[in-house]
Amino acid sequence: MAVASLVLGILGLPTLGIVGIGALTGIILGVIALIRAKNNPATYGGKGVAIGGIITNCVALALVPVIGIIAAIAVPSLLRARVSANEAVAIGDARSVISAEMSYASSNGGYYDILECLSNPYNCIPDYPTTAPTFLGAELTSALVKSGYRRTFYPGANADLTAEQSSVLSPTSLVTFAYVAVPENPGVTGVRAFCADSTGRICAIPDGEVPAILDGTCPMECMNLQ
Repeated sequence: MAVASLVLGILGLPTLGIVGIGALTGIILGVIALIRAKNNPATYGGKGVAIGGIITNCVALALVPVIGIIAAIAVPSLLRARVSANEAVAIGDARSVISAEMSYASSNGGYYDILECLSNPYNCIPDYPTTAPTFLGAELTSALVKSGYRRTFYPGANADLTAEQSSVLSPTSLVTFAYVAVPENPGVTGVRAFCADSTGRICAIPDGEVPAILDGTCPMECMNLQ
């Protein structure tokens, strides 16, 4: 019993006494072994081992609330940091989409387009050189969920192209667009939802709900970030 108590005590130090249960068991075994060694030392012995087992198990048991307090302080801070980082990525991606759409429009007669065309403009704009630069990375055009946020592109009204424009501009040209990012797991991966549109506006929905997009425009109640 003395040896078992000591073993449980040693194992309990890195494992927090197996959340208290192992430490309590070790203390009980140590006390029984100590009493037996005291009453009948010739038969049982192991008094020092029993004392060592009791001490190590008591230390392991005392660590449980200490680690619990540390975790109670650290975990919320880590979650807040994670949320802040995820929100920063979502806002940054919204800015990237707006910038890419503006640049694309300069090559598409002033019209915007779906995200796939921004990463592969030569598939959309007639005679666009395949060696010319693209406007948006494929990781943004294809990502549904990134950094804890679900992304959705909302095309607005289609451009009313003339026959002459149709020969030189993308057939999927848009007059307006909106780009929305909402938390995949509200309160855990993010708190606010974000919306960006063709006016250059980026705004936030404090409760993380999906904003109501109308004709490729963020809702008025969305709180402006810039």
